[in-house]
Amino acid sequence: MQYYQALHSVNADFSSAKGENFKSTKDPKLDDFNVLLLGSDSRGSDQGRSDSILILHYDSKAKKPKVVSLMRDSYVDIPNRGKQKLNAAYSYGGVELLRETIQQNFDIKTDYYLVTDFSGFAKIIDTAFPDGVTITSDSEMSKNIGMTIHSGKQQMDGKTLLAYSRFRYDAQSDFGRVKRQQQVVQSVMKQGISNIGITEIPSLLGLIKGNISTNIPTKLLVNMGQEMYFHPPTGLDSLTVPTNGSYEGKTYPGAGAVLEMDLDKNQAAIKKFLSDDKS
Repeated sequence: MQYYQALHSVNADFSSAKGENFKSTKDPKLDDFNVLLLGSDSRGSDQGRSDSILILHYDSKAKKPKVVSLMRDSYVDIPNRGKQKLNAAYSYGGVELLRETIQQNFDIKTDYYLVTDFSGFAKIIDTAFPDGVTITSDSEMSKNIGMTIHSGKQQMDGKTLLAYSRFRYDAQSDFGRVKRQQQVVQSVMKQGISNIGITEIPSLLGLIKGNISTNIPTKLLVNMGQEMYFHPPTGLDSLTVPTNGSYEGKTYPGAGAVLEMDLDKNQAAIKKFLSDDKS
């Protein structure tokens, strides 16, 4: 009841983002699964390109979630579209085409998807963390984010945390942005589990689902929240793809600056990363 009351209290119009054709035969059990996490830069039919592409892997035996961050400028073969940047797949055919592209190029099967836009992300953070999320910024940043974020440890609200995770005008460019996204995911997971009371979980999950588009079954979503509360993860490992030494920066007509990678090396790195710690 708490879950559905919170869900119906949200005045959100987040669309299915073409996720209704997402193909999955996964049984809704809390065992071992992959969730395709997407941050979209627009809503509705004009869904734009996916700004953030992550795969959350959960293994109930290891009780240690993992995140694979796929660089959006990765130069890949998109089914029936030819070579293009990875994030173009979402613009061409929504979540399902992106799922097919990831499986074809990186040999990763995704069981579920979760999409949110930037305003939805900020709402979720402000709802779950009314006092903000604790983040330590390594440097000052301000270019093209509409604010100035100073270096050092600080509490960030949803808008600030979004700006922090999207900033890419430092020496590391997009790789620095992905590193900050991984930092944000880890901080949110760690602080959320330690600060949220068990009685708040159903209502919070309802508010979250009202600001996302997902095919994760309601029962599984609630079970995930309870499982992580009673059995907190021992950490959050992350991998950025392409990995160091496995790609070259190239420029191609119609695609612009891209990351051309050795797919065999990256597939092997992903397989090893996801299989480590399995009993």
